[in-house]
Amino acid sequence: MSEDSSHASVRPSSSVTKEAGKRVVAKSARKGEPSFHMTDQMRRLSTPWGVALARAGQIDPHSLGPGIILDAAAGSGIQLIAYSNILKRPSLGVEIDGNAAVLCAANMFAVAEKDDIQRTMDRVVIGDSTDSEGVMTEFWSSLREAGTRAHPPVAMLHLDPARPRDAQNHHIDEMKPSIEPLLSSWKKYLELGPDGPCILLDLSPRLDEEQRSMIDEIVERIYPGCGRTWEWMSRGGGRVDRLSMWVGSLSSDNSRRCVRMGTKRIMSSIEGEGIGVSRVRLSEPPPFDSWITIVDPVVLESGLQDEWISKAIPDGSGFSWIRTEGRRPLLIHTDPLNDDHEVNGFIISSGRVVQHKLSPPEIHTISQTASSLARLEIGSVTLRCSLDPEIHPKLQRRLHKAMREIEGARSFMVDIELSRDTGDYTMYVVCIEE
Repeated sequence: MSEDSSHASVRPSSSVTKEAGKRVVAKSARKGEPSFHMTDQMRRLSTPWGVALARAGQIDPHSLGPGIILDAAAGSGIQLIAYSNILKRPSLGVEIDGNAAVLCAANMFAVAEKDDIQRTMDRVVIGDSTDSEGVMTEFWSSLREAGTRAHPPVAMLHLDPARPRDAQNHHIDEMKPSIEPLLSSWKKYLELGPDGPCILLDLSPRLDEEQRSMIDEIVERIYPGCGRTWEWMSRGGGRVDRLSMWVGSLSSDNSRRCVRMGTKRIMSSIEGEGIGVSRVRLSEPPPFDSWITIVDPVVLESGLQDEWISKAIPDGSGFSWIRTEGRRPLLIHTDPLNDDHEVNGFIISSGRVVQHKLSPPEIHTISQTASSLARLEIGSVTLRCSLDPEIHPKLQRRLHKAMREIEGARSFMVDIELSRDTGDYTMYVVCIEE
């Protein structure tokens, strides 16, 4: 620790890795991925390694100015390590929790290429990341003590602040560290890229439009006129998994982007400006041989449904959104969707309507349901409808078992709300995937 400093530095090393091993055993989250030292809480909150690498791969190295990569709330260090590995820059993590800082430094050392000279400049500083002067003084002092005379600036700033669990009912100032004082503090150390600073804010995917606007206003106050791109990312589980803002030289020509992430790579990405969407309320069951598609919710959450539709729907085909919220947005259309990789990544299921049902399967009607589907040459059905979560998996298992010996097409079942003069009711529709 430097004299009169409230910050201390941890240099990634074999001794730090040994100490981390005494605290937490390093484990790999997935076969083939590196092993990281993380507490249970860190493991729940950390960015998956595949996502971290994919995000780093989205950054053009030429967009960065000279200097290091800074993670102002490093945690386990996974995202920072991915940046360093892909962008080939020294890295500086700041972590207010001393135990987390030790684990982060150990992870940095364990994954580093041993012949990479830039790794000798990697550090984790323990302390308040909103005190940029204190952090950089400690960082540069640690470099001098190790025989490095360089005083590198910051080329890129990444921030994934801690936030309350109820992300939709808190003020953005409750994020720790707070965004506005942190960005203001680091402005003097951030080198500019060709289009301004390089900043990536990794935020709660539950932020609503008003909260996002407040963050837009903060960035605009500190960096007036600076480009900004909001990114919604899905891993295919029927929800928005990550929400981030890419600022300055990291931003694109568009203000919004939605991304479908696979296990190790980005499957599809669409950009645009984003607009609202309206839905049609059906009064009659969807016609047989029409098509229904369950679309990844990031498409609608990002407001980029028109960009996706322009690639997905064949010329001259009709379509309407019949559900625009929740985990299973529904699109009804007259013809099969175009086979396009930017389209396919955002499709959860798509199929031709072949059966209407007034009620969902029940435990005592499994055999009748299986028989009715078999008559349509259907060999399996996935229940993609709203059912009691306690009974849903049991119904799916029973249906799978009942249809195990039946050869036929794959299908799925969705629930659709119909509105009539006599009232609203739910119909269950089976679609064959072709």
